[in-house]
Amino acid sequence: MKLTSNLISGIVILFFVFVSADDSNDWWKSSILYEIFIRSFKDSDGDGTGDLNGITTKLDHFVHLGIDSIYLTPFYKSPMDDMGYDVSNYTEVDPMFGNMNDFERLVHEVENRGMKIVIDLVINHCSDNHEWFKKSVNKIKPYDEYFIWKDAKGFDKNGEPIPPNNWISVFGGSAWEWNANRKQFYLHQFGRQQPDFKLRNTNVKNEMKKILEFWFVKGVHGFRIDAPKHFYEDEHFRDEPFLNTKKHKTGGFTYNDFNHIYTTDLWETYEFINELRLFTDQLQKTRGGIERIFVAEAYTDMNNTMAYYGTKHFKVTHYPFNFGLVSLENPVTANEIDSKIMKWITNMPKGETPNWNLENHDHRRMNSKTSKEHATIILMNVMMLPGVVYLYYGQEIGMMNGLVRFDQIQDHLGGSEKKKFITRDYERSPMQWDDTMNAGFTSNLEAYLPIDPTYWKLNVERQKAEHNSFYTMFKNLTRLRQTNTCKYGELKTQIVSKWMYIISRTLPGYPTYYVITNFGPEYETIDLLDYIVDDTSVLTVETSSANSGYIYKHKFKIDNPFPNLFVMKPFSGVVLSTIK
Repeated sequence: MKLTSNLISGIVILFFVFVSADDSNDWWKSSILYEIFIRSFKDSDGDGTGDLNGITTKLDHFVHLGIDSIYLTPFYKSPMDDMGYDVSNYTEVDPMFGNMNDFERLVHEVENRGMKIVIDLVINHCSDNHEWFKKSVNKIKPYDEYFIWKDAKGFDKNGEPIPPNNWISVFGGSAWEWNANRKQFYLHQFGRQQPDFKLRNTNVKNEMKKILEFWFVKGVHGFRIDAPKHFYEDEHFRDEPFLNTKKHKTGGFTYNDFNHIYTTDLWETYEFINELRLFTDQLQKTRGGIERIFVAEAYTDMNNTMAYYGTKHFKVTHYPFNFGLVSLENPVTANEIDSKIMKWITNMPKGETPNWNLENHDHRRMNSKTSKEHATIILMNVMMLPGVVYLYYGQEIGMMNGLVRFDQIQDHLGGSEKKKFITRDYERSPMQWDDTMNAGFTSNLEAYLPIDPTYWKLNVERQKAEHNSFYTMFKNLTRLRQTNTCKYGELKTQIVSKWMYIISRTLPGYPTYYVITNFGPEYETIDLLDYIVDDTSVLTVETSSANSGYIYKHKFKIDNPFPNLFVMKPFSGVVLSTIK
C-alpha cells in the first residue's frame, strides 16, 4: 500500500462557460451520442440481421439509461461491399433494414421520447452500382463529370493500362480502377466498388444538398460526415512523396508508405462543408425546429482536426470526433489519460464544445484492448467530462470483441481480396440483450455474425437486475451528466501519482463531483483533505466500480485538521459528491 501526496501532483484547471440551458438549439452540447451499428443491434423480422424496426422496439432501453441521442450507421440502399458505406441510392432504405415507413416510424418514436437522431452522410464516394456512376461510365451528361476520370499514363509491355499516378487506396492497392467501357481510370480512395465523387463539380454539390434536404425534411437532427479528409484531391494529380525513400526502391507499397499531401486534408474540404452548413442553416430558418448538427469523422492531425470547428464567421462542423482516447491500451497511467484529455481541451478553439470517444465500428472495444476493470474506470472518467460523450452499442454493459472464424467473416475491409482476413467484424458482434438463444438479438437459429459466448452472463437483462453491475454504474453516470454541475461546471484534473487520477466538476451553488481512479496494480491511499476544493464536511458515493468496495450513497465525514485517509483498490474508481 502506498500513501501518495499532492506534493507530486500535476494540476490543470480549466473553465467552461456554456450558454443558457434554456436554449433548445444547445441540445447537443452535453448529449450522449449512442452509435447503433444497425446490422448488429436488434433483428425484428427473424432473418438474423438487425433492422430499423428492431431499433424502434428498443427505444425504451435508451430512456431507461438516460441516453438522449442516437447515431445510425448507413441504412441506404447498398450492395454492402463496405457494409453500407457504398451507397447505391441515397433516398431509399435498403430492404435489409426495412423501408421508408419503418424509418419514419423510428424518427416519430424517437421524438416522442424527447430524443434526437443523427445519421451518416457518405458523400466522398458512392457505390459503382449507383445510377449516377453507370451513366458516368457511358458518358451521359451531366453525369459524365460526376466522378474523377483520368486517362491511362501509358500501357505496359503486356498492353495493360498504367494508372495516372502512384496514389494508393486506404484499403490497399492502387486508388485507380480501369473501366473497360469508358477506357479510363476512375479514382477510389477506398474500395474499388466505391468511386470518389468529383466534388468540385457544381452539379455534384447540388446533388449533395438535395440529399441533405431530403433527410432534413424526414426529421433527422444531425449528420455525421464520413471520411471528409478525402473529399478533395490535387487538381494536377501529382505523385505523392514517399515517407521512406529507401522503401521506394523495394516496392510492395502500402497506404502508410506515403505522405498524403495531395489526397487528404485539402482546404476545399472545409469550404465545402461550410457551404453545406450554410445551406442547412437556411433550411433551418425556413422550416424551423431545433438546430441540426454536423459532426466530422476526422482521422487527421490536431491542426486539421481543430479546423473542423471553424470560426465564428466561417462555420464548418459543430465538432469533429475526438479519437484521442481510442488508442488507450494497457498499461494506462494517470499521466497518459490526462495528457489525452488536455491535448483536446488546450487545442480546441475558445468557446467550442469538446467530445470524447472510446469505441466505434472501426476500432476494437475497450474491454478487449485493456481489461474489464480498466475499461470501467476509463469510461467513468470520460462520462464526467464536459461536452459530448460518444458511445458504441453494448458499451453500457462492457461488451467485448466477438469471436469470428475466417469462414464467418462478413466484412472484408472494403472487399479487398488481398486483405480478406483483415476485418472489423470483431467489434461488430450482435448486441447481447439477454441469456436466451442468440442473446435475444434474433429469433433466427443463426445470426449474421456469431454471438459472443460471454452473452450468458454479459447481457442487458442480467446487468439491470444487479445492483453493482457495469450497467448500473453506467446509468448512474448518465444521471450525473444531466446535472447542472456536469453540464456547465468547471473541470479540474489532478495527477496524484503515476496511477492515481482525480477529476472534479464544480459550479457555484451546486454540488461538486469528484472522480477518483486508481489505474495501478497496487492499493493507493490519499488524504481527501489534500484534494477537496469545497468547504464540506460530508462526501457521498454517487457510483463506483464493482471492485472498489464503496457502496452507493455511503457517506464519508471530512474532519479537519485530522487526516482523512481514503483507500483505493487496484484498478478501481469511485465518484463522490458534496450532496449530504
